[in-house]
Amino acid sequence: MFCFICTNKKLFKFLDLGQQPPSDAFLRAKDLEKPEKKYPLALYLCEECGLVQLGTVVNPKELFTEYVYTTGMNNQLRAQFQELVGELVSRFNLKKGDFAADIGSNDGTLLENYAPYGARALGIDPSSAAILAKKKGIPTLREFFGEETARRVLEEHGQARVITATNVFAHVPELDSFMRGIRLLLAPGGVFVSESGYLLDMLRSGGYDAIYHEHLRYYSLRPLVRLFAEHGMEVFDAKRVPSHNGSLRVFAGHKGARAVQPSVARLLQEEEKAGLYRKETFRDFGKRAKAHRAELAALLRRLKKEGGKIVGIGAPAKGNTLLNSCGIGEETISALLEKSSLKVGLFAPGSHIPVRAEADLFKEQPEYALMLSWNLADELIPKLRSKGFRGRFIIPFPQIRVIS
Repeated sequence: MFCFICTNKKLFKFLDLGQQPPSDAFLRAKDLEKPEKKYPLALYLCEECGLVQLGTVVNPKELFTEYVYTTGMNNQLRAQFQELVGELVSRFNLKKGDFAADIGSNDGTLLENYAPYGARALGIDPSSAAILAKKKGIPTLREFFGEETARRVLEEHGQARVITATNVFAHVPELDSFMRGIRLLLAPGGVFVSESGYLLDMLRSGGYDAIYHEHLRYYSLRPLVRLFAEHGMEVFDAKRVPSHNGSLRVFAGHKGARAVQPSVARLLQEEEKAGLYRKETFRDFGKRAKAHRAELAALLRRLKKEGGKIVGIGAPAKGNTLLNSCGIGEETISALLEKSSLKVGLFAPGSHIPVRAEADLFKEQPEYALMLSWNLADELIPKLRSKGFRGRFIIPFPQIRVIS
């Protein structure tokens, strides 16, 4: 095992969540008796460049070919992507007919925002979600992105003024091929925008549920500056955004093409001040995660033993990491209640908790609802109250809370 960025082999393991199935590998009823594939889920810190990464790489074809996550279901992301495209068009003077590509484009939610501006948009995504984008009329190439794909796209579409990769840049196992593809496809004055969960926010919230096999790397800015520099590119701007309980949006281009903004130095300084590259910081995170797992599991089992019915709100990948890390299954939580028709009728990986329609929450009125998409609690709780849910909510992070 070695670091994805600097190839250093001196890696410090600070959190081990055991053997878990991929968090989006939902099961059909007929598959419940079959053995599930499980893989180690542990986090390591590179002591050379500061990258945090998983120690095990699962074949991406297993993780992403049949995919039950769709971006369009997330209201926060829809609004954020509309704002992002507007910023890219105005800030980088994108004109009608200019080419914009989105890697990991999912159902095309980001790309559809280019339509009013007349940009030529192309999605690149290997998953079944690409079918939904094509149905919207968004040109989408259904495959993984790398140097070879970039050459074909370049031949057909020319160089891109803008390339985006939101919540996918940390998922790529063949990182060097991906970077060579970006450099090849990006126009001389173009911009590559990546957005990934921000390590600093994960550590501060204690949200170890963000760890799953799709997320190979947990980015902070310093390792990314090094990565781009090694590929003849340069980070010229960086900002924090609220999605997924805190994400890092990085703007990069060919080296020297744009002036480096003060935001880069400011964020690097903030990371140093927060102790983001000290082993003690990560050792402490591991201890807090272990204590949290024990506390949450004890609470849920006590409430169940006292006669309370508990359901989960949503069936996100992060929720499956949380439930499996705490050893919680259908004996404690009766169902995960979802709006996505792609998940309803299936069973959660590992825990085998059935996924049912959100409407059951209002019919059955369970005593407790565990907010698995806890980062959206402020948005979701008022909506669920207005629809008639009278029970109590359990918020797992940053601290465990039960609220009326």
